Amino acid sequence: MKFRSNLILAMLSASIIIWLGAAQCSVVINEVEANPAGDENAFKTSITAWFELYNDNDKDVDISGWSIINSEGRSMTLPQGAIIKGLDYYVMDVRPKWLAQTGEVLVLKNAAGEEMDRTVVLSDEEDNEIAWTRDPDGRDTNSTDDWKFLACSRGF
Repeated sequence: MKFRSNLILAMLSASIIIWLGAAQCSVVINEVEANPAGDENAFKTSITAWFELYNDNDKDVDISGWSIINSEGRSMTLPQGAIIKGLDYYVMDVRPKWLAQTGEVLVLKNAAGEEMDRTVVLSDEEDNEIAWTRDPDGRDTNSTDDWKFLACSRGF
């Protein structure tokens, strides 16, 4: 009888752990515009590359102190108070040329330094308003099929 109750308790504990894991938020890199229309070499403030994060859970997520690292090893830390509301987006503008136009891979890490997401290898030499985006938003099957080169939808 003791063995059976221990087995039931172990199964119940495992179920709770699995359920809690599934209930946690999932923030992904959702869209990347590495080569916006215009001359980035002019370093005009109106021309900025950007990336978008998406929270595919209905609960708000505090992303303060999270970082994004580009393929050249440069990183950017998200500011204190950065929150992504449930089922919403967070967009970060970056300096011209911060995102590589060919061979870019972005890695998202939480404040503890754990990898939360990464993009596939992205290239954008089009100099237009087309961006790499997960289609549909938040799709993360760890496949290149998650990504499409589509008209940008920055922040929505």
